[in-house]
Amino acid sequence: MGTPSYAHNCRAIPISNVAECTLKVTREDAENRQAILHIEVEEDRVERHLQQTHHKVAARVDIPGFRKGKAPRRVVEQFVGRDYLLEQAMETLVPESVAAAVKDSDIESTHTPPRVNVVERDPVFKIDATIALTPVATLGDYKKLKFEDDLEVVEESQIEEQLTRVQESQSTWEPVTRSSKMGDMLNIDAKGEVDGKEFANVNGGDYQIEAGTVNPVPGFAEQLKGIREGGSKEFELIVPSDYPSEEFAGKIAKFSVQVSSVKKKETPKLTNAFVVSLGEDLKTVSDLRARIIENLETQAKDRLRRSLEEKIVDALVEGAKFEISPMTIEHEAEHILEDQQRQLAQYNIDFQKYLQGTGKSMDDIVAEARESAELRLKRTLVVDTLVETDEPIVTEDDVAIEVALMQEQPQYADENLDTDEARDTVRRILRRRTTMDQMINLTHKPKTTKLKKRALTTRKKTATKRSATEKSAKVKPTDTIKRTNQN
Repeated sequence: MGTPSYAHNCRAIPISNVAECTLKVTREDAENRQAILHIEVEEDRVERHLQQTHHKVAARVDIPGFRKGKAPRRVVEQFVGRDYLLEQAMETLVPESVAAAVKDSDIESTHTPPRVNVVERDPVFKIDATIALTPVATLGDYKKLKFEDDLEVVEESQIEEQLTRVQESQSTWEPVTRSSKMGDMLNIDAKGEVDGKEFANVNGGDYQIEAGTVNPVPGFAEQLKGIREGGSKEFELIVPSDYPSEEFAGKIAKFSVQVSSVKKKETPKLTNAFVVSLGEDLKTVSDLRARIIENLETQAKDRLRRSLEEKIVDALVEGAKFEISPMTIEHEAEHILEDQQRQLAQYNIDFQKYLQGTGKSMDDIVAEARESAELRLKRTLVVDTLVETDEPIVTEDDVAIEVALMQEQPQYADENLDTDEARDTVRRILRRRTTMDQMINLTHKPKTTKLKKRALTTRKKTATKRSATEKSAKVKPTDTIKRTNQN
């Protein structure tokens, strides 16, 4: 095991009269992608930090015979002790010395903080700093990977579902004078009590009566069926035993409801005029169907790509060999735990109660965080290694086009993307994307079945026949769709 030595030359801060200083560093390569730097801190550097610390300590302690901040160094050391002064100086001395040693040792910078141990203070100040080196992945024979995933064929049921959603989105609520039916929207004043205590209170709220709803309790919506505008009703319901508030759980709730209005949903018919009203540069039902098919096919392609990317990365991780410092994994796990606790805090969930609710101990949570951190690091590492191996070409024009596209998106409206840092980030994204495109082209060997081909051909023929029928017979598209569904 080699032990190369380094020397760090630095100029002293003006507070000192020392002109030059030398930091002695010996590097020892250890296992698990770690290096240990044995650092001897020169006396001049220690003295400089002691002098800085002396001013801070003198300014906050009361020394008889001296105003705060005016006691000389010798007196301050006698008053608090040299060990105390040195202990305080280490807050700045140690990180500065370690940072300088890392820089001069030509160790690639990582986000993992070094593990530091002061091994000697006198006569020479010595530090051992364990440094996490950049993780390394050695990829397996990824060119032999093969994935046979087929692109999903858009089914007629999906198209009809989307057409219905478009119609539903344009629905309106119209007043009626009849008795209410399930699905109607009622404007109600409602009060509910359990043992004389208020359980629910609604003043002039809209409430859609839908079968199976549990708001405020199961059966409430069904009780409102048959009431007319201006009508009222009193009834009792049992609060579920698993109701969040134990005060009311399992008890009888008494409700009184006054109905101010009853409205039914009016859903527009699927006609050419309706399609034009959508204002999407569409003129006919066929145009709308074609747009829906295009969107569904795009979504299917996106899902396929995401699925293939996941499978490729999983396969790369499984076939690769890794060298990752445990310190790097621990550091990543800490971030995961911090994010988890931050998310719980956003929802006002106490962490200890969360542990009780999940039935897990803190050790379980930490172990899960480590496992997740290691997998996350490996997934990122194999992709970065693949990019370095394949060396995808991304031109400045590619970057400029991507930046222009990003600037059109609302989430980047306030971002300054015209910087070297922003362009470097975009370039890295494009390199990863290009590499993944190449991997998909290399490994994706779909095995499309005859059944799916026939389904696709049948759907296209049906759409063509429907379009021809609409033009020749000049019937409403709605009628055409109905007859098609009846066949």
